[in-house]
Amino acid sequence: MIRLCMNRIFSRKLLLAISAFGLFFATVLGPVPSCNAEKVYVDITSPFMRKIPVAVPEPHVEGGTFEDRVAARNITRILAADLEFMGFFSVPDPGLYRSPDMPLKDYPADYVVKSRMQHRGNELVMEFRLIETATGKLAAGVKYSATMQDQRILAHRFAEKVVRAITGEGGLTLSRIVFVGTRGTNREVYSADFDGHNVRKETSLHTIVLSPRYSPDGRFIAFTSYRSGRPCLYIKDLKTGRISRSACYKGSNIAHSWHPGSRKLAITLSRDGSPDIYLVTLSGKIIKRLTWGRSINISPSWSPDGSELVFVSDRAGVPQLYILNAGSGSVRRLIFTGVYSTDPQWSPRGDRIVFSARVNGKFQIFTVSARGGEPEQLTFSDSNENPSWSPDGRQILFTRTHANGRKCLYVMYLNGAGKRRLLEFGNSAAMGFWGPNRFMN
Repeated sequence: MIRLCMNRIFSRKLLLAISAFGLFFATVLGPVPSCNAEKVYVDITSPFMRKIPVAVPEPHVEGGTFEDRVAARNITRILAADLEFMGFFSVPDPGLYRSPDMPLKDYPADYVVKSRMQHRGNELVMEFRLIETATGKLAAGVKYSATMQDQRILAHRFAEKVVRAITGEGGLTLSRIVFVGTRGTNREVYSADFDGHNVRKETSLHTIVLSPRYSPDGRFIAFTSYRSGRPCLYIKDLKTGRISRSACYKGSNIAHSWHPGSRKLAITLSRDGSPDIYLVTLSGKIIKRLTWGRSINISPSWSPDGSELVFVSDRAGVPQLYILNAGSGSVRRLIFTGVYSTDPQWSPRGDRIVFSARVNGKFQIFTVSARGGEPEQLTFSDSNENPSWSPDGRQILFTRTHANGRKCLYVMYLNGAGKRRLLEFGNSAAMGFWGPNRFMN
């Protein structure tokens, strides 16, 4: 069960927020979420869950041009889409509340977002207020100063504040995804906003690239490339744009996972024969060997606290999932299905592990409790692999291969509901990975 907490804590503070997209001055007028206040808990995976309705009427535009009014409507349209993307909000049809003077009690929603926009020269000033319709209390409020090019960022930033004000937890609207995109025969690493917009090219290596992964702090992208003639680990520093070679030992250097809270990685190396998992530094220096034996040990993924990692091994004959205690070195088998299983990813909430397994010749997505038990199948059509958790642990990104062979990125809620295509790119988009919720802070 995932629980959301509503709160009644109010305070005021001044924030200066700097993102990779520009300078923001944000005067925060609303609450700092706290779960020590009055709470309402909701199981968002329940089929009987009532979504929280949030009305998002058109903004009031002070003066301005027709283009200004279009921009203001665009910002609130993006905000509404962000809230619905979360899965536990609904946004009633704006046609039901077009009058700017409508009393709060008449809104068909529990909350309403009131907004106001001013465009002065190159400066765009946007004010948002989240108001509880039953009480008229201000749940969150902020005034942003940005540019007209920052419309999507403004919406994403306030959507995060709405999520925190109502649930007391972080969301995902400040996050980005990274993936392998193919145009013609050229495969490169690309990134995009969590909703598939704002695609950027991250590499121009003109060779095979695999498995891009954001670091926990969002500063780096680690990926495998054949730039050196064999699979080696490379790191892109997003602050400088520099790409450097990391682990490049004899054999394969593949299937890596960032250690949470540090700049170390678990990676599969075959330098001594059969593939085993090692802990390496950012520069690729080996710190320690984590797995031993004649079997294949690959595809590590750390638990959120870094004390354990899940990995794939064929030590029982068929690739299955195992859990390694990083401190003691002890290993336990996680699942006993006997089905080829791969691509494990540990939920940021720590309770479940998502993976793909072969069913009737195709791969499907499953989750299983981190303590073990019966896996739950989430996908049933086409072939689906490379699962990755959203930073809030409520959604799963994955690659779907259609009957015509084309790969696209899809997303679904953690119980398998709400499947929708997120990104279609060139010839294919695959190996998606969801980064931390911090790129637009």
